[in-house]
Amino acid sequence: MKKWLVVGTLGGLVLVLFVLPVLVGFALERAYPALLENAREQVGERFRVEGSLDRGLLASASETTLIPAADDGIEHAIRLRHRWGHGPFAVAQWHVGGVPLPPVLAIVRTAVEPEGLVAPSIVDGLAGRPLVEVEVRMNIDGRLDIVAQSPAFEAVDAGFASQGTKTELRVDGGVRGARGRADVGALRLDSGRGRLAVEASTIRFHGAHTAAGSRVDGDFDLGTARLVAESGGALAWAPSHGTFKLARAPNELDTSSLVVELGEAEIIGAGNGSRIPGKIRGGHLQLDVRSAARRVVRLEAVFALDALVWGEESFGPGLVRVALRDVDLAAANSFRDALETLAAAGDSGGAPLEAEARLLGEWLPALVRTSPEFEIERFELTGWGGKLEGEGFVKVDGSDPGAFARESSAMEAIEARARLAMPVPLVDALLDGFLLETVQAEGAGLPREEILAMVAFLREMALARLRETGVLRREGERYDVVLRFEQGVLIVNGKLLGPGGLMGLLTGG
Repeated sequence: MKKWLVVGTLGGLVLVLFVLPVLVGFALERAYPALLENAREQVGERFRVEGSLDRGLLASASETTLIPAADDGIEHAIRLRHRWGHGPFAVAQWHVGGVPLPPVLAIVRTAVEPEGLVAPSIVDGLAGRPLVEVEVRMNIDGRLDIVAQSPAFEAVDAGFASQGTKTELRVDGGVRGARGRADVGALRLDSGRGRLAVEASTIRFHGAHTAAGSRVDGDFDLGTARLVAESGGALAWAPSHGTFKLARAPNELDTSSLVVELGEAEIIGAGNGSRIPGKIRGGHLQLDVRSAARRVVRLEAVFALDALVWGEESFGPGLVRVALRDVDLAAANSFRDALETLAAAGDSGGAPLEAEARLLGEWLPALVRTSPEFEIERFELTGWGGKLEGEGFVKVDGSDPGAFARESSAMEAIEARARLAMPVPLVDALLDGFLLETVQAEGAGLPREEILAMVAFLREMALARLRETGVLRREGERYDVVLRFEQGVLIVNGKLLGPGGLMGLLTGG
């Protein structure tokens, strides 16, 4: 009896450890063409997908090559090398610690080789190592456990360095939901415009997918970040924590939303040898987008701020709510490509700004053919001794493309209106800033006390003219301004303001 028990046990072990993995290998061989075809559907026309499978008894190997559709004769292919450990206990993976508990259908280890993706001559730290390694455990219940890692490396010519990343993801069977986290090592990016450095950060998230749409919720810990501009200015961001939500509902008008909550963050601005510390206390960002056929039907954005401390000034609470409607994304993307082509050409036949202006004139009928609208539905910010409030609306009528052939008719296609309520100290500060530069240029060498006194005198003169003409209306401790732009004419508080009219009022011309 014991003999048969031992034989049965050994037979069961042989079946589980050797026979079943062989059967899994045959099943993989039959399913591989379908997997390859699914990959082709996922990448669409952007890549050509080629693949091959070498089935073994306990493990199999395969290679997938992604070749960009725009073949310029240079090898840019991305090569993925896969090692399949057949379940349920993936005997072939034991030597690398791959004993799965509970049992799995298969363990897939994928290596993204840097050859063909990045030139080895400009990458330091990747010699003989894959750019990314991914391990996928295909569980018998349909769940996937995924771990992706990239090593520390530096792309010298690209000005990019990374201390490595690690992402862990668990996907429920049928892609009904997912949960995971991403640990991003320190990053450094150098460009001709400056340098960005970000310390290690972590993102945690979980999501769900149903026929009604998808939803992702999570939180993040952002490490210290520092941006240094080529001009010498700098901006630092202290470690901070926040949350986010992302939702998408698939229907005839795709609807997506994003919500980001920021608890507290410290900002340090630097320039001209000075440091200006700032702190954000409580921030809220929400985006809601409806789109159809590469067109933004409506985008709504809300940003709320509890408090902002900047140097010796304190602002907040604040809120801005904006809406963007009927924007042709296809035309906008094409115009962006045209700008990049113009910049790369280097020979614009004139000054860069003039060349960009000519290009904008050529593209303007296509960009505004859907008659886009931009609206500031609500804006308010407490500071400067009071509350700044406003709202505004701009619409471009693109129904007649020929209207943009002439500057006069193009201006008539624009309709705008706005309302502002500004604290008196803010208006004084804005006028002082505008006049100070003019006075300093004309009174070079004068003592600073005399310059400031002259600025104060000119400011009072300008305010008197603005009040007399009705351009500014004072109500208590604030100024109210209502603006309209119709048929190419600017109207301020019911007063027609011709070309150069505001500048003349400010300077006394």
